[in-house]
Amino acid sequence: MRKNLFASESGSLYLFALCGISILSNIFYYVLAGRTGTFAGMSVASWVNYAVTQVAIVLVVWLFSLWRRYDLPAVAKLRPMKNPYRYVLLLPIAVFTIIAFLPVSMLFQEFFRVIGFRGGVTAGAIEFDNVGVFFLAVFVIALLPAVGEELLMRGNVLPGLASRGAVFGVFVSALLFSLMHANPVQTAYQFCIGAVLAVLFMISRSLVPCVAVHFLNNFFSLLMTAYIPEIDSAIADLGAFNWLTGTVSFVAGTLVLVLLLYAYYRLGEEKKPKESFRVVQGGVIFDEYTVRAYAEEPEAKPDRLAGIKDAFRYVGSLFTKKGWQNTERALFLCCEVQYAGKNQPMFGLWIAIGLAAAYWLISLVMGLAL
Repeated sequence: MRKNLFASESGSLYLFALCGISILSNIFYYVLAGRTGTFAGMSVASWVNYAVTQVAIVLVVWLFSLWRRYDLPAVAKLRPMKNPYRYVLLLPIAVFTIIAFLPVSMLFQEFFRVIGFRGGVTAGAIEFDNVGVFFLAVFVIALLPAVGEELLMRGNVLPGLASRGAVFGVFVSALLFSLMHANPVQTAYQFCIGAVLAVLFMISRSLVPCVAVHFLNNFFSLLMTAYIPEIDSAIADLGAFNWLTGTVSFVAGTLVLVLLLYAYYRLGEEKKPKESFRVVQGGVIFDEYTVRAYAEEPEAKPDRLAGIKDAFRYVGSLFTKKGWQNTERALFLCCEVQYAGKNQPMFGLWIAIGLAAAYWLISLVMGLAL
């Protein structure tokens, strides 16, 4: 079985997933609507819909892999990370993703509020009367989407898109991820976190960190909604200073996030073998048919700040074309994706983007009509 996908296949899989989600969700919703009541402030049909959506995603991905005859575990990289130290960085990456992009989400929320948009799906309607409700919400709204959506978007859609280029794969998969939710209010935030998760997938060669960071993001959102509502009131009390604190949060949070991702990348670098040998006391090395002699050289003192300096140099390089080219090359070499060129068939992908955008526009119009 092959271990690669192409961009057009990613588009087709994305469309099939949207159809599967729509069909199963509507079936369960109409079967349960009017026959069941509410639980913890949200209808039982809505609770079930969250779980059914993820079941539909997993089912469609599995059936698509059988149809297209590719190795699903190999393509989705269903394996643990090689370097255990990388797990330590997942929590701060998740936290600074929220710090960096929460102001973007708030800006979109305010914009849509001003134009009269009243739609959007949130967990704000849930009444967290006890810990049991909170843990149920964590399982249904945080864990299941982290598994299902990551299997689809980063595990299968992204590898096909990346066959056209790493940067193309990161940003187009993030776009499709944000459009898939059809929630205009959260579109910008979902695009940003989608890009971060795509980079994590490429660097780590594993779906595990993507699921973990996605889950942590959902978990912190539920935690703040259930037990730390003071955060929302504190932000509201800032009034006119929101733009200042938001800008600082975005700039500083993005800087730290890039540094964390760079450190995450460096932790996974394989040590390169030395091309030659250093010989002391005038010794001689016989390398096949070549004789090499090396004089003693005083060892240079290690620069303990070298890693930090390299990290900030990398951040600076992102403001140059060469820096982005080097980043794309590094991502592509990491992710183990077969390059298929920019001239590969893309019709299925453009159709997927167009229909997802139309679905998003329908949600926008419906929200404005409420």
